[in-house]
Amino acid sequence: MSKLHEPVQGPSVWRRQDLENDKSWLLQLSDSQAGEISQAHDRVLARGMAAGEFGREDFDLPTLKFVLADVLEQLQHGRGIVVMRGLPIDPSQPSQASTILWGIGTYLGRGLRQSPHVNLGNIEDAMVGYIVDQGLDPHDINVHGSATSIEQRAHCDPSDLVALLCVRPAADGGGLSSVVSAMSVYNEILEQSPEAIEGLYRGFYHDLRRQGAASGLMTTPHPIPVYSYHEGHLSVNFNAKTIETGAARLNRPLPPDEKAALRTMEETTRRPDLSFEMMLQTGDLQLLNNYTVLHSRATWQDPKDQNARRFMMRLWLRTLAPRPLAPGFAGGFITGTTYDVAAQVGLAPVADSY
Repeated sequence: MSKLHEPVQGPSVWRRQDLENDKSWLLQLSDSQAGEISQAHDRVLARGMAAGEFGREDFDLPTLKFVLADVLEQLQHGRGIVVMRGLPIDPSQPSQASTILWGIGTYLGRGLRQSPHVNLGNIEDAMVGYIVDQGLDPHDINVHGSATSIEQRAHCDPSDLVALLCVRPAADGGGLSSVVSAMSVYNEILEQSPEAIEGLYRGFYHDLRRQGAASGLMTTPHPIPVYSYHEGHLSVNFNAKTIETGAARLNRPLPPDEKAALRTMEETTRRPDLSFEMMLQTGDLQLLNNYTVLHSRATWQDPKDQNARRFMMRLWLRTLAPRPLAPGFAGGFITGTTYDVAAQVGLAPVADSY
């Protein structure tokens, strides 16, 4: 296994102050750009198509497509974070929001199937997930945090890119979204706690939360590295919750050195000089590179009115030019599931011309 013994360099290494001082990651759509999106939506609607049922050629964006090409460049080779603001979203029309989300996604990559538990919109192949509080027990080992309103710790999703569209923010002001550069986290650990690096490279078993039931697996068959260095690229794969529940399922308590490495990783992701918080508003689309950026979410409390609850939509994407990843790391840590990245790479390539 190759290892990086020096600090990561480049734009993927950033701190909180960098995002505060340079807002180039925030893309405010003009009225004409928002109009292009609305017109593309209306054309798709007129043809009787919905999210998951059409391609880029059906969702024509004459000028915005060039902007999206730059967005993809920033995600893959820049900071790994872009927020598009001002999408023409009507919170009372979920099908409109999912169609627009899917349409924009066709310019960034190929949609990947998600877990059935978030397919509340009954979208073909569970391509768009509804991230809402479903009232499930957050302490149930099989319940995903995305189906509850509890805090979610820093983690990455099992896809190249994740797109999170705000349909409606939390009424109580909660649900704050936080991001942190996993590359900056690596550099800090390398400098301040180098003994933890070895454990992060060795990795951990992850709980499959019954998603691997078809294969008879309850956890990943081997430890998944938190950091992997392959062909000159450092990538992250981290979810502390599934590491902890994976150890519980195996009845193998983490040894002291692994606990220490995990604690160091989590504590570093929470450092206020590294992490950056944002409150997403209706029409905001947060786009992240899952191999360079970790994200988390604060808790919130929904009102009784179902039409006022926090409502996000999620899209998982395999990019047009996938990042070089080491074998065993490429599919995230949910090997064998229906929405695993590696299990879906045999699809026909997506044209990257604009």
